[in-house]
Amino acid sequence: MKVGKMKFRRLAGFLCFVMVVLSFAVPAAAEEAAADTDVQATEAAADPEVLSAEDAQDLIQAVAMQLGIYARYEDISERSLYKTAVERLVEENPDLYHEVLKAMLESVDEHSEYYTAEEAEKLMQTVNGEVNGIGVSIDFTNPEAARIVSVIPDTPADKAGIQVGDLLVGADGVDLRGMQSESILSLIRGAVGTTVHIDVERNGAVMGFDIVRDAIIGTSVTSKIFEDSGEKLMYIRVYGFVKNTAEKFEEALKEADLAGIENLIIDVRDNGGGILDQAVEMANNFVPKDSIITTEDHKNEIFNKVYKGTKVVKSKYNTVVLINENSASASEVFAAALHENGAATLIGTRSYGKGTIQSINGLQTGGMIKYTSGFYLTPSGNNINGVGLVPDAYVENQLQPINEEEFGSFEYTRTYQVGDTGEEVRLAKEILKLFNIYQGEMNDVFDQDLYYAVYAFQTQAQIFPYGVLDLTTQLQLHNFLSKAKIEIDDQLKAGFAHFGMTMPSEEAAQ
Repeated sequence: MKVGKMKFRRLAGFLCFVMVVLSFAVPAAAEEAAADTDVQATEAAADPEVLSAEDAQDLIQAVAMQLGIYARYEDISERSLYKTAVERLVEENPDLYHEVLKAMLESVDEHSEYYTAEEAEKLMQTVNGEVNGIGVSIDFTNPEAARIVSVIPDTPADKAGIQVGDLLVGADGVDLRGMQSESILSLIRGAVGTTVHIDVERNGAVMGFDIVRDAIIGTSVTSKIFEDSGEKLMYIRVYGFVKNTAEKFEEALKEADLAGIENLIIDVRDNGGGILDQAVEMANNFVPKDSIITTEDHKNEIFNKVYKGTKVVKSKYNTVVLINENSASASEVFAAALHENGAATLIGTRSYGKGTIQSINGLQTGGMIKYTSGFYLTPSGNNINGVGLVPDAYVENQLQPINEEEFGSFEYTRTYQVGDTGEEVRLAKEILKLFNIYQGEMNDVFDQDLYYAVYAFQTQAQIFPYGVLDLTTQLQLHNFLSKAKIEIDDQLKAGFAHFGMTMPSEEAAQ
């Protein structure tokens, strides 16, 4: 039996089971008709009230199969019976069509979803880079819990101390594990200025953060110029692919051109993907004319599409692309296009390996369906789904303990609040900055930024949160510092070394 047919049967069986549970009744006329009908004896069916959901689905499937084979009417088939049952279900329970469509899409694969009109509106806001939320990109396919794969700079999540790799386990007291993506997003997003309490799991411990939502403008590209021993390079970080990413990326390239820079480090680590066309447009700045950027491989060949370079004869840039295990989908399209056309060296770890294409179609209700419509292939025709890209230089970032002597220690003799000054205030700022909680000015003044940082830390450490640097908070800061490890960005360091340059020390720790 084919997998697709089996999925359809299981889905239809489930829907029919829902209908049976909602309204199970045997017409009284059936008993009367039995007296006048020549009925072939069969084993009596079990009481449906004692059947499990799985057994009920199997029973419905068996009945449909039996009727499809033996019922005397020409227009009866197993599929037509399922169709009739679903139509009856929706007719009698109109609101259940959402559940029908959700079940149908979920039966395809983990990337296919149905969106109600409200959910569809939020989805398009994400695609367009216009969201009120906290400023994170999330991997919803992680089996344990939704996982943070990138944190947009200068957003509420960044300022609160949310980190890549954190598992989203709660929002405003609701357990997020096992929930659908749009249900999770509906809890995280909200009106500008409102607060959401986020619980994340990090290194086996659950931490809480109170985060004030803001308008997320979608800063998908940042860039910075470095110079060392007469050599210059531009570092470009791409956080995701939304509708204006290619435009922002090309603005960075123009800045590099004006500065006479030909050495580029393009960082797509922790980039979970996005709009394919944006990745193709970015790659078009490097891939030679008429060379393949990527190929869409669909079930029906008439929908296959080959993207080729149209701009340059040969890339004028010397390029390194940084990838890691969280580089997925459109970021892999971009990296593979440059790599297989000889336009870039890949440094880092093997990428995620998401080679599927999702299409989004609107419905007359205002809702949408997102489904896997094909695979993208690399320029050489490879399907990397479940495989990923292998870098030219395999480099893992290392974790190392923090040297506490570089920070000093608290004397535990006094508390501090807004307006106070002292070296211990500076020490608190340095520690909180290390944990990516404090983002303000480094001095010995207890300012409003430190108040919010201390409050966030107290919430995270599960001690009374009131924004005062008391003795308990000082002790907890010391404990966190003694246990913490920092990630040394050896991948970025290798990128600098590729061009014979030394990475500045302030860029080393993540």
